[in-house]
Amino acid sequence: MAFVLAPTQGRLGGFLDRVLPLRHWLGAEAAGGAEQGQARTRLICTLAGLSGFGALGLFADLPAGIAATAILFPLYAMAYAFEVKRRPVPTRARRALALLADNLTASYIASFGGGFAAYVGFNFLTSFGWGLRFGRHYLFVASAIAISGMAWNLVASPYWQQNLLFGGSIIFGLVAGAINAAILLERIALGNRRLAEKMEEIAQLAWRDQLTKLPNRLHFQERLSQALAAAARKHREVALLLFDIDGFKAVNDSLGHEAGDRLLQEIARRVGRRVRQADTFARFGGDEFVVLMELNRGTSDAVRVAESVIRVIADIDLFASSGIRVGASVGIACWMPLPGERPNSDELLKQADRAMYEAKRAGKGCYRFARRPYSGVT
Repeated sequence: MAFVLAPTQGRLGGFLDRVLPLRHWLGAEAAGGAEQGQARTRLICTLAGLSGFGALGLFADLPAGIAATAILFPLYAMAYAFEVKRRPVPTRARRALALLADNLTASYIASFGGGFAAYVGFNFLTSFGWGLRFGRHYLFVASAIAISGMAWNLVASPYWQQNLLFGGSIIFGLVAGAINAAILLERIALGNRRLAEKMEEIAQLAWRDQLTKLPNRLHFQERLSQALAAAARKHREVALLLFDIDGFKAVNDSLGHEAGDRLLQEIARRVGRRVRQADTFARFGGDEFVVLMELNRGTSDAVRVAESVIRVIADIDLFASSGIRVGASVGIACWMPLPGERPNSDELLKQADRAMYEAKRAGKGCYRFARRPYSGVT
């Protein structure tokens, strides 16, 4: 026994279903007249009809199945051209069916208005008595319509438990199964690539400042926690340099926010060239920036970076014609783990912030270390 499933939604599909309503002709010829096979076949075709498909042919042997497929295929192609292309099933829906149907605890078959799609999961097969030891039936595993949007699919019903094959062809089945499997794997790979690209895009939005393309505050705080934990394990000293832009308010007030944005982008570009690749340079918020670095040669490493930051920002002459000069005031807080001490990122940031305002009170355009070394003794 073999039967052909074809689309019955849309104008042409509905016409085919009315002209060839063979899914209702399920008499004694179904599964050789066996009552159990007859009930199974009727239920399969009923579900197929409810899902937007009709069993348009019921055949007892291979030649009849091949002949019917050859005759009906052009009609399926017409249905595809006139219906599916005009109102395609959403790609996301097809991918969701393909990836999730086999994992559902219940049988799963679905259709979508404006198009058509069906997927038969493994649990759907087991509900008809086909055991797990036989594996997945090659023509049921992935409906070509659900996976690729094709407008035809030949589905055979092999009755493995009695070692009989009612209709269909093992060769045709293997070819169709291989095509479906190849399409499924290609779609899964494509879906994974698109998912990875989308996740990367989401990560960029979540972790990056959109103006300067630097790590944002959330990303920096995550990096800071990780760096302090690593420093505690390795017993290494770290430094946090926090600075804001002297004269930034004057730029915004006199020249507008677009000029302020250009200034922030220029600072990100220039300072980014001066820090090491292993360091973290981030926009902390507003006109505040922060550098997190591991000290290899003590505080002299932090001094070198602070002086470089002050120099490159003072050299910016974007607004020289307006008489506005900009600079940077840098606050530095260092931490060396001591016995019994645990990292506290919030306290380290507070120390750097206080040191930055001390630099401003000292005349701006300079750096200051935190007065008291940060201690997080528990």
